[in-house]
Amino acid sequence: MEPKSEVAMVEHANTCSDDDHKHDTLAATEDGGKLDATDERKAIQATLSEHDLTIWEALRRYKKAALWSMLVSMSIIMRAYDIEITGNFYALPAFREHLGEHVDGHGMEIPVQWQVAMSMGPIVGQVAGAWLAAVPMDSVGRKKTLAIYLIMTSALIFMQVFAPNRTVLTVSMYLAGIIWGGYHVLAPVYASEVLPLRLRGIFIAYVSLCYVMGQFIQTGITRAFVSWSSVWAYKIPYALQWVWPVFILAFLYWCPESPWWLIRQNRRDDAKKALDRLSSKQGHAHNHDVLAMMVKTDIYERQLEVGATFRDCFKGPNLRRLEIASAVFIVQNFSGNPVGFAVYLFEQTGLSSENAFNMGIGLNGVGFVRVFCSMFPIIWFGRRRAWMYGLNYNIACLWVVAFMCLAPDYKTNQAYSWAQASILTTMQLVYSLTIGPLAYVISSEVPSTRLRAKTLSLTATFNGMSYLVITVAGPYLLNPGSANTGAMIEFLWGGLSLFSFAWSFFRLPETGDRTFEEIDYLFENRVPARKFRGYIIDETHIFPNMKNKESI
Repeated sequence: MEPKSEVAMVEHANTCSDDDHKHDTLAATEDGGKLDATDERKAIQATLSEHDLTIWEALRRYKKAALWSMLVSMSIIMRAYDIEITGNFYALPAFREHLGEHVDGHGMEIPVQWQVAMSMGPIVGQVAGAWLAAVPMDSVGRKKTLAIYLIMTSALIFMQVFAPNRTVLTVSMYLAGIIWGGYHVLAPVYASEVLPLRLRGIFIAYVSLCYVMGQFIQTGITRAFVSWSSVWAYKIPYALQWVWPVFILAFLYWCPESPWWLIRQNRRDDAKKALDRLSSKQGHAHNHDVLAMMVKTDIYERQLEVGATFRDCFKGPNLRRLEIASAVFIVQNFSGNPVGFAVYLFEQTGLSSENAFNMGIGLNGVGFVRVFCSMFPIIWFGRRRAWMYGLNYNIACLWVVAFMCLAPDYKTNQAYSWAQASILTTMQLVYSLTIGPLAYVISSEVPSTRLRAKTLSLTATFNGMSYLVITVAGPYLLNPGSANTGAMIEFLWGGLSLFSFAWSFFRLPETGDRTFEEIDYLFENRVPARKFRGYIIDETHIFPNMKNKESI
């Protein structure tokens, strides 16, 4: 490949006169197959600006986009809260007393088959909901789809709060899971489509922070009711979920639609207006260039015959992109991260209910702080390198915790239980810096813009299916009335994580510091994953009018 030369690109782009920026629409051929020379120069200038923009400059110019992205991502707080809270209710005395059965030697316990049924609800629902989410997202847009989902969520919370028995509560979880699957797709898609390159990874990672926030809030609230004996010990935590849809709906009316979606609907004037609402006034003039870059990317994908159906996700380079977007979540699920059953696991290692909940709060508190700080490894190391560091540490922690179980005095010395809980907490610390947020970032960056909603819908489906395995196996492996493995379960997760390391080393690419059009090019030309980071793109393949220019 030719060496990078931004000087030639800048000189070429700057030949565009100031009058070019006065156009509100883009000139294109009737078949939409290419841009004219003026708009192509705008697209080139926007690509250069994306790379040259610093993080602080991007924040000043696109602070509105960042705030709107954060609002939409708050739906994940609600999703995480509901999905995780039932797993912690298994350790709540009042929940077990009112909905459980007596187990000899252990008192009241939720029967393992009901634990599985309840825990499966949100996951099974997500598998269906993820498929369904892409349809309204592509037909009526991201904003209207979110509004519909928030209204439906409010109704299903009512069903959970006033469920009279285990059966109704379980059914409500399956129905709610359909909506949770939609949020899993909506939040990262919106974040990836409204933010510039420099902020994309940071604020998609915020989706993971919202997940940890939901876990942290629900663990703290459940801990507050651990001494209650009435049914309200678990009904009030369910009722508190109404806070989120009310808050988000209060501001959603003013939220801009995704400009990428508007472009695909051939609503370029509306896309320009959305870009203006997502940026500061100083950035409005630059938005003409950004719009041209977006249209150019859409045209480039059409030229690559990138379709817009679920079937197209399984064709050519898109299949590889689907594999990566899905595999990062599967690796995440089988990493042994203990959050979902953390309190129950701590209780089974020998801690009291109060101490188990305290450790659960500490676990999620550490995760909250570290996900907040995850922007630094994402910026310093990039996606791939930070992922590999986190996965290696994760594997080491799993094996240390597992081998502690083989100590001769393990069952009589509670110091081992505290040590294991502490190690799992440090594992959550590193997980929240790396694997946790990066799964959202990578999966949102690798799909083509035309297939992003559908790719992430399939990703959420595969994620739900893999998490379903954990949900089914977890209670059977931990429950005293079943396998009762305790911390020895980490032998299983440690072994599976070795396979995750092998896949990550050979198949996971570096998508940081790349525009969506550049990512399209790398996948279309089948660049090996380990070469993504330093690969130099010959822009004459993307900009045909630059055949006589140097590459970017």
